[in-house]
Amino acid sequence: MWLINGVKNSGLVLKDWGLLLWNLLEKHSLFVIIFSGTSLVLSLVGCAALITFLPADYFDETKQIRPIKNPFLRFIVSVIKNLIGGILIVIGALLAVPGIPGQGLLTILSGLIISDFPGKKKLARRIIRIPAVQLAANKIRANFNRPTLILTEVEAADENQGQEE
Repeated sequence: MWLINGVKNSGLVLKDWGLLLWNLLEKHSLFVIIFSGTSLVLSLVGCAALITFLPADYFDETKQIRPIKNPFLRFIVSVIKNLIGGILIVIGALLAVPGIPGQGLLTILSGLIISDFPGKKKLARRIIRIPAVQLAANKIRANFNRPTLILTEVEAADENQGQEE
């Protein structure tokens, strides 16, 4: 019974959000257009900058990361990184329109690279292995005379072992 009530309440909340969004679009369409355009441009510029300055061996499994030693500073940096990463992931999900897989997934990948959570490297490697994403990332890097991204084949062997078990 609690599940049915939860689904009903979720439906009501979604309906309210839909009405709120419709009213926002109806009354403030210029603001929504400006916000959408600005977020698209910032996402494009931010993704290009992040992909460009990313080390070529970032997706290498053997690469070691040096953490910040001060716990307070590490916490503050982690919160800021996760906020920015979360915003990029949401924007990337909005940009992931069917037929244009590169930009939305690149934005999601940028958000994953910035944020800190368990399993992020594996998920980022999985996304960068999508041919359209890898091609777009390496094309951006080539425009700025940066070497192509190095993808290790170790993970592919690990995935094959997981499927055999």
